[in-house]
Amino acid sequence: MERGSIEKIGATFAEMNRRFEERYREAFAIPEDALRERKSGSMRIGTFRFNWVFGEADGYEYMEFYRFHRFGDEHARIWEDGTVEELDTLETMYAYDPEIPGDKERKEEESAQRYENLLRELSEAGLLEEVPGHTAVNTFLVLQKDEK
Repeated sequence: MERGSIEKIGATFAEMNRRFEERYREAFAIPEDALRERKSGSMRIGTFRFNWVFGEADGYEYMEFYRFHRFGDEHARIWEDGTVEELDTLETMYAYDPEIPGDKERKEEESAQRYENLLRELSEAGLLEEVPGHTAVNTFLVLQKDEK
C-alpha cells in the first residue's frame, strides 16, 4: 500500500459522501478538528446515525465508519492512500430452501451467529457507542433465544 495522509482519508470520504448526499439529500461532514486530531465520533444526520473511528493496521492509518439506516447500512474503512474497503453490515434477513428439511433453522442459526460476531467486532472497534432504536430492536430480535 502506498503511504498517504489524513488529508487523503478526508478527501476520499468527501467524495463518498457526495454520492450519499446526492442520493439522500442530506448534507454533512466530519468536523475538521475530528479529522485532523483523529477523534472518533458520532452524529445524527436526518434519519441516519453515523459513527466513525480512526485506527492503524500494519503501519497504515484508516478511518472506519458505520452508517446506520433502517433501509440499509453502510460500513467501510478508508485507508490513508484513499483505498476504500467495503465491510460487512448487520443483516437481519436470510434465505433458506423450504424443500430442505431443517434448512430454515440452520440458516437462522448461521445468520444469528454472523450478526453476533459482527456486533462484537463493531463494539470492539468503538462503532456502537450510539445506535439508532431500530438497530437495538433488530439486535434483540436476532439474538433472542426462544423460551419454550
